Amino acid sequence: MPKIKGLSHVVLYVNDLDKMVAFYRDVLGLVKYRENSRGMVFLTSDPDTEDHELALTKGREGQAKLIAHIAWKVGTPAEVKEYYEKFKAQGVPIDHCVSHAYEEMGNTVSCYFLDPEGNCMEIYALIKERDEARINRKLNLDKSVDEIIAQASGLGAAAS
Repeated sequence: MPKIKGLSHVVLYVNDLDKMVAFYRDVLGLVKYRENSRGMVFLTSDPDTEDHELALTKGREGQAKLIAHIAWKVGTPAEVKEYYEKFKAQGVPIDHCVSHAYEEMGNTVSCYFLDPEGNCMEIYALIKERDEARINRKLNLDKSVDEIIAQASGLGAAAS
């Protein structure tokens, strides 16, 4: 399984701490690095370089969502596709797949999915290939990696 490259420290209030820790550990491959005396759990993609990128703590009330989405970067579009396939196999809800066009960074291959409490998450990789349109494009991640890059860049076949 590809390893996510990291995230700036985010803290989420959750309803079911154990379920959420299991999700981020078992589905995203994060390491439960430590837990403090207040029950806050700290998770990281790399304990050698980051104390934590995500902290989970009880305290959210009802169905309130406290974030728009959290984006996790991986190294390649093939890794995004690998997560997408894992999400499908494990019944993780896929929200949508898209390529975002950035002025300086290039385009993304992005898969948005929902965690067990409905928070929207994104797994993405950057690609350098792109046309001049600088528009977001719907992606079909069931295609081959080459076809996905062609969709994302605007230099090949459209999503189908």
